[in-house]
Amino acid sequence: MDEAMIVVSAGHSAAGMNFVDLLLKKRLAFVVLVHSEEEREQLQTLVAFPVRYIQETEGMQQTRPEYMVTNAFVFENNLPQCCQDIQLCHSWYPQHLYVVSSNKAPVGLVYKGLGATYVIHSQSGNVSFLL
Repeated sequence: MDEAMIVVSAGHSAAGMNFVDLLLKKRLAFVVLVHSEEEREQLQTLVAFPVRYIQETEGMQQTRPEYMVTNAFVFENNLPQCCQDIQLCHSWYPQHLYVVSSNKAPVGLVYKGLGATYVIHSQSGNVSFLL
């Protein structure tokens, strides 16, 4: 394994993209997970940071990255995608897996059951304090 890496699933949210901007400013190593090829291309045109496309095919295993994942941040977009992102990130053995949710429904237990270390409920999505 090469270097420590932070994984971010921005989930089409402004909060997720603000968090990506913060990581860029702090010059931290990270990769962004996306759910479509179009989203990957769009993000890579904005700035040069690693973007990984998540294949949504049933039963397809995502290969574990060649770097050590220290922390993973999943910004909730919708329940199915968030659960998929949590399971994928959890399989990469991050030290801490944070889920940022603006959902007022009690979904925290679902996310924790899938492997989230912390579920943060935030209407603003500002989680810069975690860095």
